Amino acid sequence: MGEVLLEDRSDGVVTLTLHRPEAYNAIDPTMRTALLDALRRAENERAACVVLRGAGRGFCAGIDLKAGSGGIDGVELMDYMRESTQAIVRAVLTCPVPVVTAVHGVCAGVALVFALGADHCVATDDARFSAPFVKRALVPDGASIYLLPRLVGSARAKRMLLFGEDVPAPEALSAGMIGEVVAPSDLDDAVDRRARQPAALPTATVRYTKSMLLRSFELDLESALFEERGGQALMSTSADYAEGATAFLERRPPRFGDAQKLGQ
Repeated sequence: MGEVLLEDRSDGVVTLTLHRPEAYNAIDPTMRTALLDALRRAENERAACVVLRGAGRGFCAGIDLKAGSGGIDGVELMDYMRESTQAIVRAVLTCPVPVVTAVHGVCAGVALVFALGADHCVATDDARFSAPFVKRALVPDGASIYLLPRLVGSARAKRMLLFGEDVPAPEALSAGMIGEVVAPSDLDDAVDRRARQPAALPTATVRYTKSMLLRSFELDLESALFEERGGQALMSTSADYAEGATAFLERRPPRFGDAQKLGQ
């Protein structure tokens, strides 16, 4: 069968390709472990950006039900979910660097959370986003009840989660679910252009900003203002801040120095 996850590194960008094209990249235990390990490596290598994409005719059909929990029930099932489905969702959503998803064809189940929970999702105009849990007699999974109402509002979230409605890419764009829709032939260029942007920015500042955004829904106003004060105090002491200020005064592009150049 070969590798179920392909990895590539270039100029600070780590590209992870789900590689079970014969199963629309449905996530089995082997792929889940490989993806978790790859995300952790990207964190340790201080990558500037992670790209997640799928091989073949679609992005990802979600969790492979044929390789599921095997009849586990009760507390054991809750433990299994925490260590499997939820572990991989948490790793994607809390990745400390920007995550860009490249979506074509099917994007279903837990893959929906990968796509919509990323920092930027580029989709082809023929892509479809689906949360088919109710059609499988399952409740929403993969943090979809957390993410979808916050992202698209209660009404649209209910259409997807209670009625199992698919959302085509153009509608997803107009609803603010995703960031960009392109023709299939333009997908690679659009993803590459977006993924390389963080590599030109100060990595420490990008990471700190993302950590603030991850906590933003849980903060009240005073807590948010406190977070901003602490962040500015910390970042203002960095060499990258000095370079940014100097470049602004000299009217030239800044040359930040802390972004890693992987794969060179």
